[in-house]
Amino acid sequence: MSYLKTLWWLVVVVLARAAQAQSPGGAELRGHVDNDIGSTINISWLAQPFDTREHVARAHTNAQGDFQIRLPISGPTLLQLSYEGEEAPLFLEPGQAVAIRFNADNVAASRHFTPLPGSPDKHAANANNYLREAETKYTDNEAYQVLPDNINLLEKAFLSFLDYRRSHELNLFRQADRRGALTPAFVAFAQGEINYAYANDRLTYVDLREQTAGDLQRLTLSAGYYDFLADNTLVPGNESVVSSPHYEEFLLNYVHHQVRSQGRQPTDPDYYPACYQLADQLLKGPVRPVVLGRVLLETFRLGHVAHAQALLAEYEATGRAPRRWAEQLRAAQVASATLAIGSPAPPLPLRTTTGDSLSLATYRGKLVYLMFWDSRFPASQHEQPYLKELVQVLSGQPIVVVSVALDEQLGNWNKTVVQATPPPPGVQAYVPAAQQAAVRQAYGINKLPAAVLLAEDGTILDPHPKRVSSRALQDDLKRAIGRAAAYRAVVVTRL
Repeated sequence: MSYLKTLWWLVVVVLARAAQAQSPGGAELRGHVDNDIGSTINISWLAQPFDTREHVARAHTNAQGDFQIRLPISGPTLLQLSYEGEEAPLFLEPGQAVAIRFNADNVAASRHFTPLPGSPDKHAANANNYLREAETKYTDNEAYQVLPDNINLLEKAFLSFLDYRRSHELNLFRQADRRGALTPAFVAFAQGEINYAYANDRLTYVDLREQTAGDLQRLTLSAGYYDFLADNTLVPGNESVVSSPHYEEFLLNYVHHQVRSQGRQPTDPDYYPACYQLADQLLKGPVRPVVLGRVLLETFRLGHVAHAQALLAEYEATGRAPRRWAEQLRAAQVASATLAIGSPAPPLPLRTTTGDSLSLATYRGKLVYLMFWDSRFPASQHEQPYLKELVQVLSGQPIVVVSVALDEQLGNWNKTVVQATPPPPGVQAYVPAAQQAAVRQAYGINKLPAAVLLAEDGTILDPHPKRVSSRALQDDLKRAIGRAAAYRAVVVTRL
């Protein structure tokens, strides 16, 4: 479990849309840094769930190490304080004001919160002191985390670990609640983090264990392992805890679990439309447009472009989300469309070993596996010996392998390919140096070797297929024959 160092931390949306939760003054943070070296204090947060950039407020310490900063938040919000590369979480609500003191040498462990002088409001100080204690005892303690070691436990021991962890976390929370009043928004957040971290870790146990411990066989679980999902306060969910990032993460994973239990796999053409429609049927309240939006983001990256467009149009019409959210999702869809499944392959100015132009249209009616490489690089050279086996295995199949060289200078490529005896297998081609930058950008190539799989109609079928050196690629390519037609046959409204 990770309380606050999650891959993403969303703005609390349950109250952000309510007018009574808004405050034109936002929140105030006053602080003092012991052993300060004159650095900048950065406070960052996501004001919308699909923001691609964090909002950042900054303050500079004075000669005494003091600083003051106002935060224009409109609802209970999880923020991140950064100082000299160290980070620590904050939870603040509109209208709150709190003082923080920390040592420059250890921000996370030394931070301490107090009410501002003369202020009777202890809510913010109590909440943030609890977060510090919980992070120190549990989040930063591997003994309480699923990774790296506890994921290797067998079912009975793993469940005992989860129960033990949750009981300790709840005890700490109850102690904090007894020490002073906590706001309803923070109580919902903290309890949601504890309970839904438990539920999410239990739900994802088998898959995560298989991914991180490849030498272990997939577990066969006891018949009642997933009975906890029958709790109707857990699923479809208790809307009072929508402030918890773990709540949203759990619901997304629950949707995937349910769709897979219906016999679908992420590689199935109708998988992501099915996830969207299940979430649409299952969820209500403020969390619904957030989780639907996250399914859309997955569809943009991993699904078919036509499905992404259809589901986004449905979201805009029926998602009941703020217009800004829909605009952010629309921008994400446009940004990912170039390499989305079903999109036309970007132009590729190829030259053959004889210097003649080569058009990908030559191979219409066949799958085209494009391998981008540079003959100077050892990682690229490593793939070459496997080409012969791959081409031989695919002989007679409607599949062609095209090695696309991105050498800046052709001298080494000529020695490796043109002058080689016997010549390398498959189709060998290169991109002229003047056009390589455009090709790298169009195909999203950050390192070499890289690969892209094109369907029989010249559209993207897999923007990130396995490498030539992977034996699994052979079976993947055979299964991919005709797959583009299967994607096009999915009618979203009929799922």
